[in-house]
Amino acid sequence: MLLENNLKKYKESPEEFKQIVGLVGLTIIIIVTFMILNIFFGVSDKSTKDNKTGENNETVIASLPKGRLNFFEGNEGHKLSQSEYEAVCKNTKIVTQRAMIGANLTDYEAKKLYSDNGNKIDKFSVKWDGSTNKCLAEYTIRALQGTTETITVSGEAKGFLKTSIDTRVYYIKNF
Repeated sequence: MLLENNLKKYKESPEEFKQIVGLVGLTIIIIVTFMILNIFFGVSDKSTKDNKTGENNETVIASLPKGRLNFFEGNEGHKLSQSEYEAVCKNTKIVTQRAMIGANLTDYEAKKLYSDNGNKIDKFSVKWDGSTNKCLAEYTIRALQGTTETITVSGEAKGFLKTSIDTRVYYIKNF
């Protein structure tokens, strides 16, 4: 009887009220669904944060000043030691647009494709090469629509930009 009375009141209510109730209900269902998915599948962090090296890298990076971090002599920015350079490289995942544009200056075909396709990057990566003790950055410039031409530009990451959130490659030496 109580259910019948509530359904009758709901059917007699204005359309706007029904829409708001439906929106709130849908929002709650979506939130609960993602909470359940997070419980079963969770966020798996496969980085090296659990081992001593990962903790050491985080400590080193936290001690560095914000702004430009360079692995070369310069008037601007903090000069990195070899251990700082390695720690920053291993924890950097982003290549800034400034680094890409600077690296494109020495590669005419990459510069032309980058300009023609609306400055779109397909993918980028930053890796530490233990055999040469260098930080290598590379990115692939997306092909123009209707073609399959892509260009991969790679070089040594020599400068980084430390923000309050993360570090990013700021300078790539590719010549």
